[in-house]
Amino acid sequence: MHEFSIVQSLIATCKRVAKEHEADEVLEIHITAGRLAGIEPHFIEAAFEILREGTICENSSLHVDIQEIEALCNSCQTNFSVKNFRFVCPSCGGDNIEITKGKGLIIDHIELR
Repeated sequence: MHEFSIVQSLIATCKRVAKEHEADEVLEIHITAGRLAGIEPHFIEAAFEILREGTICENSSLHVDIQEIEALCNSCQTNFSVKNFRFVCPSCGGDNIEITKGKGLIIDHIELR
């Protein structure tokens, strides 16, 4: 379960950001996970509940938003949302596409005190 290492990195980032801003506590963490990132929100949340104990994030809440997959067809230049993991352009039927959203993990913001 790679969610534990992701949460460890997230907590380390929160610690660094809190130190940079001379904060004593992390109140909230908001992240966005792309559908292709291979991350299960409930596993992230469960790992966070375990790993936050004894850290600067101990009393914080974690909010996970899911980003849908979007793509660009390199053949006809159509931007489209990928539905049901079907990576085919709805306009021309081509499969020469580039994923433009939905494959990463982003820290949207960290609320500190």
